[in-house]
Amino acid sequence: MKSKVELLSLPEELLLYILSFLPWQDILRCTSLCKVLRQAYISSSELQYITELGGQQLLPVFGGYVSFSKRLQFLRDKAHAWFKFDIHSFEAISIPAQFCTGSEVTIANGYACFWKPTMYLCKIFPMLPKALQQTIERDFSPDSLCSVPKQKQSDFDVLNVFIDPVQNLLAIAYVTVIRNGNMVYDEEYYIDLIALDGDGTHPQAAGRTLFLSDLPTRENFITKSTKIEGFGRYIALRLFDDQSRTPAFTSRWWLQIWDWQHSTTSNSILSGPIIDPDFDEIDICFLGNNRFLIVNDNLKLYSIEDMSQAPLLLACFSLPVSFMNLQCFTPTDDIARSSHSQTQAPQVTWISNPKHRLLSFVTRHPDLYFVISTRIFFEPNFVDSKGTATIPWESWGPSNARAFPHRFLCKLAVSGNRALYALAIAGAKMDDSGHSTEYRLHLMDFSPSAVKRHHQQGLGRMVNEPSTVEHVETKECITTSMPYVEVVSDKTISHGELIEMWLDSDKLYLLKSRFDTDKIDQFEVIEF
Repeated sequence: MKSKVELLSLPEELLLYILSFLPWQDILRCTSLCKVLRQAYISSSELQYITELGGQQLLPVFGGYVSFSKRLQFLRDKAHAWFKFDIHSFEAISIPAQFCTGSEVTIANGYACFWKPTMYLCKIFPMLPKALQQTIERDFSPDSLCSVPKQKQSDFDVLNVFIDPVQNLLAIAYVTVIRNGNMVYDEEYYIDLIALDGDGTHPQAAGRTLFLSDLPTRENFITKSTKIEGFGRYIALRLFDDQSRTPAFTSRWWLQIWDWQHSTTSNSILSGPIIDPDFDEIDICFLGNNRFLIVNDNLKLYSIEDMSQAPLLLACFSLPVSFMNLQCFTPTDDIARSSHSQTQAPQVTWISNPKHRLLSFVTRHPDLYFVISTRIFFEPNFVDSKGTATIPWESWGPSNARAFPHRFLCKLAVSGNRALYALAIAGAKMDDSGHSTEYRLHLMDFSPSAVKRHHQQGLGRMVNEPSTVEHVETKECITTSMPYVEVVSDKTISHGELIEMWLDSDKLYLLKSRFDTDKIDQFEVIEF
């Protein structure tokens, strides 16, 4: 009889090839139990790259001509740089004068995006042009924002804009209106899709204009607030009506989602009542290419795999306190990059995993920040295909979240598995209003690789003990325990200096003012 071929007798090239198909956790398990496999692992940059990506909860994308050894070194260097956390060295970028007040500001893929609703002005420009292969810098006037015929341009309102530099996309939500004496009624809603680097229709769009459907008649629906959100091939528009003009004095929200690359119409529509019209009670965030959350006094998980019908409710997750609004969620760059990675710099060969990202929530008043991992929304044991069960907070939340106090100028930003928190310094001098005069930035890394580096290299402070915070309004005590590694900057930020902040895979963006006013002064960009 012929002897059986054993695994360890195979050539090393075959061993490495077989191991490369395993999940990163299984690669580590196998190579920690066998000396032969361990030696093969140590000699393979590809396997180490796979486990490094997994430990940082990233996914590989197009790698181009970059070798695995260079990718591995670059990835490790980037991760190590975050733990140095030096904010003393930065580039200052001035804000255009017309956008210094009354503007909505976002950061996307290294670009600053400004929208000034009162003047229908929009601007995009690169924060660090030298780091980008192709740059876009555009000013958009009201005339160039939508395709309303010239004779009707006095009878429309631009509601909101969404800018995605990775996909070269500008989406503009607007409404035509009917004026009847002192009354103004909304008539028809549209979303135009144009290329950022030109005035024409986006080349990947199914058409120039997306059309809304199934809204009430204009006499019963007057827009109070809107939000347009994009995520890869999806565009979503959320509308609130003004209950003061409706016969029943009942406000409602409406949500419509388009697959904008394949159709200009959509049957993916949801709506519901608003309990308290003084607050924007619902928000939306996408979790991947086929599901999203509606955020209200609970979290409702929906599937949009079938865009020919209304979204399918998968599960409902209860929250420890009522009426929470989504504060920020930043996966759009990564999702778009996965299908457009050829346009990125050669070293960009990974994206954050949609199943292992952070969401940031803030209570309505506000009082508390919550950082929650998306992994729970992909856990089969928690997703009910009928969406009938409400999963109590105690069953899913404490081990999957961290809650932090939100006091006045405290800020929080999330990206991938990292969170940045501006926290008042304990014992710092207080001003006349009882607010701290000094703040420090706390960087928190929730990935497994951060824990590993803490154990091996002593980088950061490991936080794995539960923490308890009190909600001021309800006096409820909320205990959470999701582990993370933290580093704290030694540089302080003065009261009123920090307006907003963002972070992405390798930069911090601090929007600051030199004086204690609401006027924007400049960006500080810190590279890692």
